[in-house]
Amino acid sequence: MITPKQSLSTQGVTKRFEKVSTNIFYYVQLGLIKPFDIAVYVKYLELFNEEYGYAFPTIYQLEDYMNCSRQSIVSANKRLVAAGLLIIRKHKNNNNIYFPLQPHTNEDLAKQVPHLLIKLEKRREKIYSLATKDKFRLEDLFENQSH
Repeated sequence: MITPKQSLSTQGVTKRFEKVSTNIFYYVQLGLIKPFDIAVYVKYLELFNEEYGYAFPTIYQLEDYMNCSRQSIVSANKRLVAAGLLIIRKHKNNNNIYFPLQPHTNEDLAKQVPHLLIKLEKRREKIYSLATKDKFRLEDLFENQSH
């Protein structure tokens, strides 16, 4: 097991730090991308070259950086592109260049995918009704034990 550091993750950070809009988590909630895709997205932000205006890792580098298969990278890229978070262009020698884009605000995103918002609300209803049932079951258990 790794020994945890005794400081907050934001304390004393001066380099190797990428700022990411927390709006990206709404894309996960709506099912547009998966949690792994956020890690790939952040890697593109880290590798973004200000001078060129894009990131240009090879697929091999991405497999290495992310400790995953080529198919995992390809699938994440497809989801990021479909969600409007990434543009991929072919470049010299058939290499890809990557343009990570800012996520929409939650409100703007919800307007674009109202059908997913309905699915999310149904899923939330199910989750929280189960949570309520569990709460009552636990309360009943404690009541029965105290009698």
